[in-house]
Amino acid sequence: MSPHRTVQETRDWFEVTGQTVTQWAHDNGFPVSVVYALLSGRTRGRRGVAHQAAVALGLKPDIRLVDDPPAGRELTAASCKGSEPMK
Repeated sequence: MSPHRTVQETRDWFEVTGQTVTQWAHDNGFPVSVVYALLSGRTRGRRGVAHQAAVALGLKPDIRLVDDPPAGRELTAASCKGSEPMK
């Protein structure tokens, strides 16, 4: 898994490459406002389009490249024995 960038590194990348935030957003199919919100820190990209944009910018790791977490305890009929049914 490759390391992700900080917001400042991403801003610097835009400056060094001469790419505008608006053009990058259009080229990659993201709303310009979402990309600016990520770069200003107004959102961290936890869900939805903001999350997808954060991954595309390299601010967050691509989940497809992250190992699955260890399996937790499975919920089975036996483990629910004695509990009341939900109403």
